[in-house]
Amino acid sequence: MNSDLIDLAARLTGERRPYALATVVRSERPSSGRPGNTALITPDGVMHGWIGGSCTRSEVIRHAREALDRGEPMLLAFGSTPGRPDDLVHVPMSCSSGGRVEVHINPVLPAPVLLVAGSSPVALAVVRMGRAMGYTTVDDLAGAAERYAKRPGGAKLFGVVATMGRSDESALVDLVAVRPDYLGVIASPTRMEEVRRVLADQGLSEEEIACVRGPAGLDIGAESPEEIAVSILAEIVELAARSRDAGSAEPAAPPSDARATDPVCGMTVSIAGAPASVYEGEPVYFCCEGCRDRFDATPEVYATSPAGGAA
Repeated sequence: MNSDLIDLAARLTGERRPYALATVVRSERPSSGRPGNTALITPDGVMHGWIGGSCTRSEVIRHAREALDRGEPMLLAFGSTPGRPDDLVHVPMSCSSGGRVEVHINPVLPAPVLLVAGSSPVALAVVRMGRAMGYTTVDDLAGAAERYAKRPGGAKLFGVVATMGRSDESALVDLVAVRPDYLGVIASPTRMEEVRRVLADQGLSEEEIACVRGPAGLDIGAESPEEIAVSILAEIVELAARSRDAGSAEPAAPPSDARATDPVCGMTVSIAGAPASVYEGEPVYFCCEGCRDRFDATPEVYATSPAGGAA
């Protein structure tokens, strides 16, 4: 991993932009990738760095984007043989020269942001514990809508209103605007009925109001501010885990007879096992490696040709 790649990773991290790191961990000749070769892939499918030639490039990009969507790492095995561990993602080696290579893909996502409204003892406890959990905690919500409404893909955002009955509704209106993945308010069931009525009067939709969790936190018998903070953060963790599980189902593979048009020569090809590349985030399929190499050299020349998608 050269210094330019390290600098790019540092810049993306500082800008809270997600990326994936792909590293060759094992290879067999004639594969050009060597253990330690590293590339950085952004969500739009752009690769920086080197993990080997075109035989693996398009599949590494495709799986890197998938890893970013799931938030989970994966280990790709190109040209693997039966009997390898089940946790490998087996990928056919498209190069006729053969060889084997294994590439580990690690998604790097921004730390979750925890927006906390209020200065109550519970609010302060949520901020302390959230920071200990690695969250970026924000207790000054001025300008939050402008800063967080348009967040990068994969970035998680949680909101907690702990104003303890003082301007609960105005704080909720501000936080609803940033569309957090979790929004909870500390209030009794009776108080929550009033909060929902006020939110409706202020123009929030039924869907927006339904997203507000109140009383916030899991029912663990919490009493002290720290215990209440634990119950709220536990609810956030539980919600995030359910979201990961829901997104971890294997995506539907294209039908075995799915076809695409080679944008270079115009030939109709079967997607299964065809050489592939990625252009503007979408897969493009070819009849042979020669057509793929010509496309990769000047993709803009062929961009207006019929291409890429399954028929």
